[in-house]
Amino acid sequence: MIISHRHKFIFIHVPKTAGSTVSAYLAREFGPWDVQLGSWKDALGNGAKANRLALIAMFRHLSPLKIAQTLVRNHSVDSLAGVALSRRFAGRLADHSSASEIEAFDPSAWNRYFKFCFVRNPFERAVSLYNWHYRKADTRPSFSQMLCLIEAGAAEKERINWKSWQLYTKNDEVVVDFVGRQERLSEDLRTVCDQIGLPFDERFLTRAKANPRRPDIRSYYKPGDRERVERLFGAEIEYFKYRFPD
Repeated sequence: MIISHRHKFIFIHVPKTAGSTVSAYLAREFGPWDVQLGSWKDALGNGAKANRLALIAMFRHLSPLKIAQTLVRNHSVDSLAGVALSRRFAGRLADHSSASEIEAFDPSAWNRYFKFCFVRNPFERAVSLYNWHYRKADTRPSFSQMLCLIEAGAAEKERINWKSWQLYTKNDEVVVDFVGRQERLSEDLRTVCDQIGLPFDERFLTRAKANPRRPDIRSYYKPGDRERVERLFGAEIEYFKYRFPD
């Protein structure tokens, strides 16, 4: 999630839609008071630096010992930006804050800034979510079982960050100015850059969490799973005319 006061834009980070890639690209152009929550490791790896807001958050919300140890080890404190800002804005903003949460936090910016997000085919996104959520698990439920957990209302308890449509809509109405698609990331991010007055250079468009071995999406789906995804993501599927991959 980004609120850029320098370039007057708000980026809503929908999980598993190349949001870390977008954040890492945009963070290179940050102003001193721009807010980014999440994706700091990717941003720093792409040439971004901790800005003034992040540095102040470090000294207010992290221990002097932690700062000193990091400085000695890395000759920089930039790697502490993510955790410091998360603590600074805890309870008000998060990595995947919704439109309603961002508007409540800064109504003026919400009303004046260019707002955008990226989406992805829910049938593919659900598989990506499954593999990411259970990437470190010793044992994992099946893909079908994860979908059932979400349908049963257990996503929050299981910390499955599955929501998408709910992040950039209010009362089922899209409230951002532009919705890019992960399937055409370069083209749509170029459109965003044109809108906010930034140059677009594809060399800095790193696929932050791309899986080098693209899974066969269809192999995850068992009887009933397509219908479950359609129920969970029905509004998004209908709005963007997404279909199950051939």
